[in-house]
Amino acid sequence: MSAPYSRRSILRQLSVIAAVGAASPAFARERKQKLLVERVEILVPGLPPAMDGFRIAQLSDLHLEPFTTAEDILLSVQACNALKPDMVALTGDFVTHTARPAPQVAELLAQLKAPYGVYASLGNHDFASGAPEVIRALTERNIPVLRNEIRRIHTDNGTLVLGGFDSMYVNRPDVRKTLQDWKQHQPLVLMMHEPDAADTIAAAGVRALQISGHTHGGQLVFRGKAPMSLRRAKFGKKYLAGHYKVEGLQMYVNRGIGCVGVPLRIGAPPEVTELTLRSPELLRA
Repeated sequence: MSAPYSRRSILRQLSVIAAVGAASPAFARERKQKLLVERVEILVPGLPPAMDGFRIAQLSDLHLEPFTTAEDILLSVQACNALKPDMVALTGDFVTHTARPAPQVAELLAQLKAPYGVYASLGNHDFASGAPEVIRALTERNIPVLRNEIRRIHTDNGTLVLGGFDSMYVNRPDVRKTLQDWKQHQPLVLMMHEPDAADTIAAAGVRALQISGHTHGGQLVFRGKAPMSLRRAKFGKKYLAGHYKVEGLQMYVNRGIGCVGVPLRIGAPPEVTELTLRSPELLRA
C-alpha cells in the first residue's frame, strides 16, 4: 500500500494551489520570499595568512523559467555586487527544463563584478536541458565553466586553486584525475553542484572547501522541520543547507534562488552567500 501523502501527491496538491492562487498579487509576493544574504567564515587549509579575508560570493540554482524571473536573478546579481566580493562562484542549474533561456541568464550574470573573476560549474538541470548551449552562453559572456578541471586564481597576496566538477547526474567525480595538478598544501575551493559528493571527495583525502547548491534548502520546509530524506533531491539527501564538516573537507550548501516543481519556497528563502576564507595559520599564531 502506498503512503497516503507521498512526495508526488504533495507536489501535485501544491501545484493546484499555486495555479489557483498565482493570479493573486499577495500570493506572488509570499511565494518568492525575501532574498537573504548569508555571511559565513570558513577555514581553508593551506590558505596563506596574506589571503585571510578573501571573499567569495556564491550564487546557485537560478533556474530561469518557468517560475524564476529575470527580475529575481537581477536582484540576486545586485545583492552580489553590493558585497564587493573578490570572486564570484556560480554552482549550477542556470536553467530548468530547456536551454532556451541560457543567453538571457548569461546576460544578467555578465553584470556581476569581481576583480578576480566569475566562474561557473554546471548542475543536473543544465545537462538535462542542453549543456553545450548553457556553456556557450556563459563563455560568450566571459564566464568560464569549469568541467572537471582546476584554475589558479593569482592575487597580490597569494594563489587560490579553484576547481569545478560536472554534476553527479552525469558521472561520479573523478577526484584524482581532476586534482592531479593540485598539491595538498595549496588552498583549494571546489564547485560541485550536488553536496552529497562531499563523501566521495573527503574519502579521497582532500582537505579543502566544497561549495554546493542543488537542494534549495529543501524548498518546502514546513514548521521548521527539515524534509525527510525521501523528499529530498537525489544526491542532496544528506546535506541540506549551511556549513558542514565532512572528515577533512569543509562544505557550504547554498539554498539557491529559484524553484522547481512548484513556484513556492516555504521556510527556505533564496540566498546569496558571502564566504570569507580564513587562514588556519593565524589561529596558530
